[in-house]
Amino acid sequence: MFAVGQIPEGIQSTSFGFFLLFFYNQVLGLSGFLASLAIVLALLFDAVSDPVIGSWSDGFRHRWGRRHPFMYAGAIPFATCFYFLFAPPDGLTEVQTFGWLLVFAVLTRTTQSVYSVPHTSLTAELSTDYHERTLLSSLRSILQSVGTLMVFLIGFQVFFDATPEYPNGQLNPEAYPNFAAVFAVLIFIGVVLTAVGTHSHIPHLPQTKSETGFRFRQVVQEALMAFSFRSFRIVVSAAVLFGMTMGMVSALSIYLGTLYFQFSLELIGLSFPASILGSFMGAGFATPLGRIFQEKRTLLIAGLLWYGFWNTLPIILSLLGLFPKPGNPLLFYLVMTSNAISAMGIGCLTVMVGSMIADITDQHEEKFGSRNEGIYFAASSFAAKAISGLGIVLSGVVVDVAGIQRSATVETIDQESLFTLALAMGPGVLILIAITAFTASFYDLSKLEHEHVRETIINRELKP
Repeated sequence: MFAVGQIPEGIQSTSFGFFLLFFYNQVLGLSGFLASLAIVLALLFDAVSDPVIGSWSDGFRHRWGRRHPFMYAGAIPFATCFYFLFAPPDGLTEVQTFGWLLVFAVLTRTTQSVYSVPHTSLTAELSTDYHERTLLSSLRSILQSVGTLMVFLIGFQVFFDATPEYPNGQLNPEAYPNFAAVFAVLIFIGVVLTAVGTHSHIPHLPQTKSETGFRFRQVVQEALMAFSFRSFRIVVSAAVLFGMTMGMVSALSIYLGTLYFQFSLELIGLSFPASILGSFMGAGFATPLGRIFQEKRTLLIAGLLWYGFWNTLPIILSLLGLFPKPGNPLLFYLVMTSNAISAMGIGCLTVMVGSMIADITDQHEEKFGSRNEGIYFAASSFAAKAISGLGIVLSGVVVDVAGIQRSATVETIDQESLFTLALAMGPGVLILIAITAFTASFYDLSKLEHEHVRETIINRELKP
């Protein structure tokens, strides 16, 4: 039931990553620059709101513990704001459309944080075991894949199917409010299920020792304490870099599939479940692999390199003239297979990030004597949002630089635009992944050191 709470996160991140830029740019006509600007501003707001929520929940006193009051409180606002993000009123000017996107991007992500930061903090609280935390993180990742799969299957098969007026169903503006309504309900159900399903564990979870209550100055102090650990700085940096890369890949995949490879939406709808299955398998393999390769850094870097190689391989081969041309039936199956294999790396590295942050919270307790999971998982939440934040910023820049016009089709787009798009999604992504892997190589919290940390904490607790 704890892992079920990741389904709403999968729904939100997938909807943001794959549909938000396309909807506001191609359907509503908002420029890539303005769409990117709205997301940048929302991301800046996240940088403040996420640690505030994390710190607030760390010190919160309630008969339902530190985390569950926030999880219950976030259910309705999160679902409601998600709906309105994809259901703007008709007749808005471009400036008004920009304002609507900005307001509801901020509200959706903030209300998501009210729920998700306390929820993900439970990864470190439900278990202190080095390998069991990887299992918890793995289950979360698997259930997030379920949420992602639901968006693709229901979205493409039910809401974005072709009509006589809109052969490309994703250009149909009337489909988006219905799409948002269904998934807003699923978000609400997922949040409530995980809160109720873990409610019985509240008496066994760590409680706050603070008597002072919430203070904003405390957020700054706790953030400085968290970033005093090199291990935390490295994990956050790597997660943000990867989130930015994944965000660009997610937002531009529709453009790449329909315009560059010339796949129909029906075929694209079939390819995404294969990628989700790959991610699902990668997350499932993370726990047994973690017992073979003891250092979590090793699996994180391996997942990054695996993803980067297989994801960009079809594009780079295509640019070199070594891949089937559009229209060749073999092309779709090769791209789909490569994407599914690459997604195994995503599943593995996502699990490692969550498990690493849970271990770092023990470092904090050893040094400072308090449990502050919220402030650490707030950083994790912020990094995850980079998928739909900084990634959309990069995507908007690529769309504008490539000169991809509104409602572009295979017949209307020029070859130079396609070449720029392929460069960004092939060599560009590979370079970003290499930078991320290099950054992750500096992570320094080993399994042996974590065992020493846990031993110190236990000995301290045993002292009278």
